[in-house]
Amino acid sequence: MQDQGQQENSLDFEFYADSHSKLRKLRSKLPEDSVETLAREVIRRLTEHDDSSSVDTPADAQIELLCHALVAEDSKAGAAYINEVRSAGVSIDAVYLRYLARAARMLGHWWDIDALSFPQVALGTGRMYAIMRAMHHQMPIKRQSDSRSAVFVSVPGETHTLGVRMAADLFRKDGWEIDLRIDENHDSLVAHIVESRAMLVGISAGGKQSLQALSQLIVALRIRMPTTALFISGQITEEAIEAIKLIGVDGIVSDIDEAKKLMGDLWVAKHEQ
Repeated sequence: MQDQGQQENSLDFEFYADSHSKLRKLRSKLPEDSVETLAREVIRRLTEHDDSSSVDTPADAQIELLCHALVAEDSKAGAAYINEVRSAGVSIDAVYLRYLARAARMLGHWWDIDALSFPQVALGTGRMYAIMRAMHHQMPIKRQSDSRSAVFVSVPGETHTLGVRMAADLFRKDGWEIDLRIDENHDSLVAHIVESRAMLVGISAGGKQSLQALSQLIVALRIRMPTTALFISGQITEEAIEAIKLIGVDGIVSDIDEAKKLMGDLWVAKHEQ
């Protein structure tokens, strides 16, 4: 029987399986170039964390074993490897910075030299992403402020921004501190949100044509800000609702009343954790 410490460090395999299944289904709804974009986003955002210079970094052979597990026929092999690492007492930060980040770099290198096919890389990066999602409950929440605050954004490339502007104004009238970001490219938007350390991020997308940009933004934020609550609004909630449910967000709203209730509930939940 696991003691309490081991249980707290254990991977949530049910959450992992659900996240992995949803990501596979999402990829099936996207064109191949969009799937490749998501795979590269996972690799890129993880390698930004690479801390291989640390004295206690795992040997290359260990990372190779992890990479092979991530692309193995057994869908849980990579998750089981990380679970063993956590059970051995490796910190959550070390798993991110010294295991998953280096595995992402190695998978990317194997892809570049054609040692792995694109389907294999898509599989491996998808499993890494699902592993991170399954560890999100172990990440400490870094609160920026006790005052009610959120970042509202429109997805990169979005031209219809009136709705998110109006929503920001209405929430400000209700006493919320709203940081509104529109007309920004993907990288600058991610950088700003990460720097803000926001606990809540509302993302507006105008239609199904924004699905790739939305998916890429969600993936980047889930990797860089695993404890931040993300919710979606806009026309895309009507045109691509099934795909949105597969992305893995904390809420989907269709009007301002739903948004107010959801944000209030999420804010309370985050401060109780």
